[in-house]
Amino acid sequence: MIAATGSAIAFYQDLERKLNAPMRIVIPRPQGWTLNEVLRIRARLEAQDPRSSVFSLQLPQRPDEALFARVMPAIDPRSGREFALDYDELFANPYTGERLGQRRIGAAALNWQSLPSFLYYLHYAMFLPFGAGILLIGVLGLVWLAESLTGFWLTLPPRPGRGRKNTPARPFRQRWASAWKIERKGNTNRLLLDLHRAPGLWLWPLLAIFAVTGFALNLGGPYAHAVQRIAPYEHFQEAPPRAPLSQPLVNPPINWFKAAELGQHYFAQEARREGFMLGKPAAIEYRRDLGLYFILMHTSRDLLDAQGRPTETDSPATAATIAIDARDGRFLGLQLPTGQRAGNTLTNWLIALHVTAVGGRVWQVAVACFGLVVVLGCVTGLWLWWRRRGLR
Repeated sequence: MIAATGSAIAFYQDLERKLNAPMRIVIPRPQGWTLNEVLRIRARLEAQDPRSSVFSLQLPQRPDEALFARVMPAIDPRSGREFALDYDELFANPYTGERLGQRRIGAAALNWQSLPSFLYYLHYAMFLPFGAGILLIGVLGLVWLAESLTGFWLTLPPRPGRGRKNTPARPFRQRWASAWKIERKGNTNRLLLDLHRAPGLWLWPLLAIFAVTGFALNLGGPYAHAVQRIAPYEHFQEAPPRAPLSQPLVNPPINWFKAAELGQHYFAQEARREGFMLGKPAAIEYRRDLGLYFILMHTSRDLLDAQGRPTETDSPATAATIAIDARDGRFLGLQLPTGQRAGNTLTNWLIALHVTAVGGRVWQVAVACFGLVVVLGCVTGLWLWWRRRGLR
């Protein structure tokens, strides 16, 4: 199921723009939008529903793109508990502030508009509640890696014995060659084995990459702690620069406007120091559990798609991140996609491959086909097991 849904969501942005055009596409305006205008829209959207807290803004990168916001329940000041909220994503016109739509990601509904979100949720959380699903799929990434390694080992030919009349055994490469081929003239069992084994061998590097990145995307904190043992690596959102606060900081001294101003100042400062060029603002997020703002900006260190455009604007794989203390505005660190830390550069390239943020349409098609090959491996593997079980 993970592989099949992955084949579909390789085209997630295309599906969204096709099936959810009223929420995703707006009429461009020549004057564009400013960061302050977008932040005023954020405040307006939050005021329209006092139960909501708009904690993350993904800023439009195309003139016709809607403003995308992530939402969590606000905290009731009287009870100290979170309000009930039936949506977690919100879309607005970045030029007018018009509320274009809202939804809960993964909600099952009998309409085409809900299909991309539902497939996306199935891919990284299955049918389970969000936290449990994230944990399960992250662990399955490690299981899949172990299974890929053992599967590769099982294709290796056994150690040869001496042939008749003490003739030398065939070279290793010749004995292993049959594992790479699909013999169409053999019996059904042999065909099933070849369909299970040969595609897995040919695509084994991708199996390993998608297994590791599945773990990294779902369980970023444990992944960060593991990588930090062997290489420099930072992931502020998943392994924050400080521990959670004892109480959520709901109304921080540094508001969104000041945080955006500080973020631009710190980015200009770091660009001079690190030697990179600045692009468009990518995203702004506030974590009340940490009392931290994360300001994301596109830079010359980004990973780009086939047309040279930044993609996946809310992902640390394709945008630089600065962490700011919401209590006093202090700069807490910079995280660049490439060229800063070896662990980040390698991980971000691998994640960009997983989420089809690089390579353009050709790579999207390749990933979709790869997912279908994995489905074939799962089906043939189960079929082989069932037939052998019957024989036993």
